[in-house]
Amino acid sequence: MEKTFIICNPAAGEGLAQKRWEKLRHQLEEIGLPFEYRLTEQPNHATEIASEIVENGYNRIAVFGGDGTVNEVLQGIMSDDKVKLKDLQLILLPAGSSCDFEKKFSQEKTFIEKIQSRETWQIDIFKVECQDDNGSPVNRYIINNSSIGVISLANEKFCSVKGLSKFIKQISVDVAAVTAGIDALMKFEEIVCDLKIDGKEYSDKQLSNMTIFKTPYFGGGMYYGVETEQDNGVLNLALIDSVSRLNLLTMIPALYTGKIFKRKPAHYKQCRSFEIVTEQPVIVETDGENIGYPPAKYTILEKAINVLI
Repeated sequence: MEKTFIICNPAAGEGLAQKRWEKLRHQLEEIGLPFEYRLTEQPNHATEIASEIVENGYNRIAVFGGDGTVNEVLQGIMSDDKVKLKDLQLILLPAGSSCDFEKKFSQEKTFIEKIQSRETWQIDIFKVECQDDNGSPVNRYIINNSSIGVISLANEKFCSVKGLSKFIKQISVDVAAVTAGIDALMKFEEIVCDLKIDGKEYSDKQLSNMTIFKTPYFGGGMYYGVETEQDNGVLNLALIDSVSRLNLLTMIPALYTGKIFKRKPAHYKQCRSFEIVTEQPVIVETDGENIGYPPAKYTILEKAINVLI
């Protein structure tokens, strides 16, 4: 069997991934599966490792971590909207606080079964072009979803928890996510923006949030309530109109039951491209990582990568 290179983030799951990795490493050694590995040591290190090992010809890369680690690896294997190594296969081994991509599969496999698998799935990803604090361009590839608005603000608070809040996050991602969401609601202001959806312009829109997604799961246990296809060449778009903080608060349960689009302020569309322009410094979040600010443009990349399932 071809050797698998495993990129492991021991800090995933607020540090819980370290013990999970030691267990998996011993299992791989016991059964004699060929593998190499490297541990990430700081933010974006997974991108550096992925880029390096692709250049060295590895075509089976496993990611042991959360959605943020997967996103970092994605940046390392992609270039000019194409995968750097044509026959590259990606194996996702969920070990973080929130592993939303994995929730799309009804039949779970063990990590060993995934590494041994030969069943591939050619999936879409998408790209956002935005800017950083200094106005310099940022390009980011995305496998799950991206939010701008109250959800991206909540993600910032979710990712920066300390002390007791960090302990709560280790125990329950859902409780930590709700706590971060309520904190964000208390500070959030509506977004006044111009949108362009598949070339059609919408001016002076007032929104609380927008999410572009291929994976309808986010924030631990939240769910947009639509069945998405990973290889159909379209983006899914959730828009939440500007409403009062109280109304936003009452919508949180609908995000856990998958009934958010039954609420009047919530709208669902499909598209191939999406753009937002606003003068407000709202955060662009991608796969759980805050990466920049609008103006932002999203485009679909059809069947861009092969995932082993």
